[in-house]
Amino acid sequence: MIMYKILKNQDNDLLLVIEPQDCEPDGPMFIYDGGDTALLFRDWDSNIRLNAISPETTPELMNAKTIYVVEMSGDAIAREYAAPVRIVRDVKSMMM
Repeated sequence: MIMYKILKNQDNDLLLVIEPQDCEPDGPMFIYDGGDTALLFRDWDSNIRLNAISPETTPELMNAKTIYVVEMSGDAIAREYAAPVRIVRDVKSMMM
């Protein structure tokens, strides 16, 4: 299970903070359906399932155009990038 946090910065941008991944993202996308699960598509070989999304976060995610992903190694930023938010009908049907 991956550890993550969804936060807002001082500009009210949504940030997804995760552990560093092994590869660079290629066409990342945050896929969400308004429920308690989301999928961070990083590339065709690297996807991250995010479980237990807080109901308080749902309206923010449903209205977001972009989420900024920050991969943290301790207190250091290993990688950061923007991922467009795509709202789908059923995100779990897209997971294997």
